[in-house]
Amino acid sequence: MNASSIRRGGGGARRKRRAGQAMVEFLIIFPTLLMLVLGAFQFALLYQQKQTLNYATYMAARHGALKNGKMNPIKDALASNLTPLYMTKSGDYADLIKARVIAAIETFNPLNMRIEILNPTGAAYNAHKADSETGTEIPNDNLMYRGTGVKGGMNVQDANLLTVRVTYCARLIVPIVNKAIYSLYFGVTGIQEVLSSAYFADAGPAGLGARCSTIADNISGLVALVNSYVPWLDLSGIGAALSSIPTTIPGLDWNIGGYRIPISSIATVRMQSAMTQSP
Repeated sequence: MNASSIRRGGGGARRKRRAGQAMVEFLIIFPTLLMLVLGAFQFALLYQQKQTLNYATYMAARHGALKNGKMNPIKDALASNLTPLYMTKSGDYADLIKARVIAAIETFNPLNMRIEILNPTGAAYNAHKADSETGTEIPNDNLMYRGTGVKGGMNVQDANLLTVRVTYCARLIVPIVNKAIYSLYFGVTGIQEVLSSAYFADAGPAGLGARCSTIADNISGLVALVNSYVPWLDLSGIGAALSSIPTTIPGLDWNIGGYRIPISSIATVRMQSAMTQSP
């Protein structure tokens, strides 16, 4: 055997070792690379949801300013402007109608959406309504000529600023990273829920701002709440029936559950009509 053949044999062995080393390095780096790619997709979707929510919150506040600060018009405008989040690529009328229905369900579901009127406050409404002709609304006319005296914590000009805050449970839909982000957001408790294959935990009446809940999670709590007000009404059978309701809405193929984290938006507009109810 000559020297050249020995050198060729040694080079082949080195190439095999390098190939094996590259495979090991790829297996080590692949999970991290996969999480980065999937995470980029998920955060891009969250950014889209946040920007859409910002615009929808502004339009909801604007519509509320035209409708005496009533909650149902605010919710309706919010649902209308959240509709693009639920549309598919087809873009036909059937898809638009389906997306509009899903947006309404998401908006009017108190377990996934919280809509609050931060301004005017209830104290300001009660303090200023006596100055109106009807005694049931905050004066809205000739504001530049009205006095600036403070009642209920603010003057009448500031009481005519409508501030709406919307907190929405945004869905995390990208596999793998949805559980990771959910766990990171909620800490040790979130990790425990993921390991137990749970969606969310009930954090009480004020839990939406810090933790999003599904209907199935809250059925027992809702039944217990109703029973506390009407103890003579036995809702045990109703509770059992409600707990079996699937989280996927038939016909819409929309899962109201899933992993979700809260996102929030605030908008302030000048009232264009008189506030006629206490926030």
